[in-house]
Amino acid sequence: MQKRGKMEYTWHTLVWLLPAFTFSTQGLVKLSTSPGITAECGERVTLNCNASSSQKDLSIKHIEWFQSHTSVCSVNEKGEVRNHAPSLTDFYCDYKHGRLSLIIQRVKPLDRGNYSCKLHSNQGTGNSNTRVELQECGKAKGFWTKDRLTCAFTNVYPDGEVHWFHGHRNLSDGSVRHNTSKQVDEGGWLTIRSDLERESSLVAYNCSLMSAASGRYVASTLVPNPESRRVPGQELTPQSHSGVGSNGPMWTCLFSAVFLAATLN
Repeated sequence: MQKRGKMEYTWHTLVWLLPAFTFSTQGLVKLSTSPGITAECGERVTLNCNASSSQKDLSIKHIEWFQSHTSVCSVNEKGEVRNHAPSLTDFYCDYKHGRLSLIIQRVKPLDRGNYSCKLHSNQGTGNSNTRVELQECGKAKGFWTKDRLTCAFTNVYPDGEVHWFHGHRNLSDGSVRHNTSKQVDEGGWLTIRSDLERESSLVAYNCSLMSAASGRYVASTLVPNPESRRVPGQELTPQSHSGVGSNGPMWTCLFSAVFLAATLN
């Protein structure tokens, strides 16, 4: 009877100690990821996941990168890398000495979001999270056709609104008719095209794209009338500008001032 009581005491003691032992084992291994990043559109982004331990002989059984809940790549206990990303993406992974690096060669809107790294080892498990965001961006090109002016904005993120200017006049108030169309490609990039009814004028037009997120102009282009005479030393081919916080409408004011001064002389 005494022997049985002693065995029950020993068993209950082991059961009580087991959760503490598991917690302690999991605490030996540490997993860390790169901090969140707001990347320029199209730039190369590297996310690192590092496994380390305060004890010797850490053996990684499995380590894996996820975008949201979708597996991107993984490494098995032999150190072999397996890429799970669809063929249309620009992902690939590299593994060296307990570090699994996820490389996005040209980051795009669909690459935005949460990323998590998960680990299973002989010293426990772990997970760590990070996030990728994009800066505002877009490229602008403008040209004249027979009866209208056209502006095309490509590689746009996020969505935006096209504003037309003629000198100091903002034509986006509805006084002049213009049509805008939008398309999204497989990478999540927006293409925005705006057509403005042509008016006879020697003063150049400007079209600018205002970000729906920040209210700043992210791209703009000057669209001069090809029929107007050239100002000496001034090239009338369309100029374009892209970037965060663009001062697009200022181009029109500058061009108008130069043209007026030349006319008065």
